[in-house]
Amino acid sequence: MQPVPDAPCTGIVVLNYHQPADTSACIASLLAREPDTSRILWVENDAAATRDEVLAHLAGAPFPWVEVAPEDGPMPPPGTVGVIFCADNLGYAGGNNVGLRFLHRHGLPFGWVLNNDTLLAAGSSALLAEASRARPDVGAWGTVILTEWHPVYFGGIIQLRDFAIRHARSPESLREPLAFVSGCSLFMPMAVAAEAGFLPEDYFLYYEDPSFSLRLKQLGYAIDGLWTVTVRHLESLSTGRRSPLMEYYSHRNRWFFIERFFPEHLRRQKARIPYTLQKYLLRGKLGALRVEWAAYRDYLRGRLGPTARVFSRARR
Repeated sequence: MQPVPDAPCTGIVVLNYHQPADTSACIASLLAREPDTSRILWVENDAAATRDEVLAHLAGAPFPWVEVAPEDGPMPPPGTVGVIFCADNLGYAGGNNVGLRFLHRHGLPFGWVLNNDTLLAAGSSALLAEASRARPDVGAWGTVILTEWHPVYFGGIIQLRDFAIRHARSPESLREPLAFVSGCSLFMPMAVAAEAGFLPEDYFLYYEDPSFSLRLKQLGYAIDGLWTVTVRHLESLSTGRRSPLMEYYSHRNRWFFIERFFPEHLRRQKARIPYTLQKYLLRGKLGALRVEWAAYRDYLRGRLGPTARVFSRARR
């Protein structure tokens, strides 16, 4: 079926958590390149604490916007940003899923999750939608991601030896069996996202994107990427790059990820814990040791979702 001219095609979800200036910059970069068939949603996490600040910021924003209710609000018109306020901090997947479910209810064919600390530098969602229509076997598409920390990447590839993740640096590498599309720039047909149950919310932060890609593969879909769409990414604004908070969620959720998708490797990975803790102790990395042990203990206790533990967001 051919798309209806000028009908909404792709909804872009940008999740904000205490970074309104960066979210505005991201949205401005989208409005400069996106066609009129795109719709942009600003989803505000933790709005009970940030609503007044965000409204003050939006009063001076360089784009029109309208608040929309996630359950029954109308789709914003072309060029107008729809703002959805979530009272609680729902985490990465929970917040983005509010936007994705809104798009799905309105019948948009495609959704694109973009980190708020990105800028669209080349291409647009129109290229991703065109590729997706030509390849209905693909359940998720990645784009070129540029950062100051890494060369170009599209996602990651899981290493079964220790479950470390190396970057997938091309669309071809995304076709490896253990590859996944980065949640920084994640494009999907909405019908496929709904079939997969949208993004897994119980991790709260980190490992949602490999879990989503592997779930798609379980359903029989491939993943792929496009060289013609590029985003620039300033990593981990909300949790701090390589901060103790980031490392806690990453280490804890890694265990749940292994348990769900690779249970046959769980016993061997658990056997590595004494060595890992001893390594940190001998190197005097007591902070890293505490994070690793807290993450493992919370996994053993089945503690998913947001942690009650207090960790620094400052980079180590």
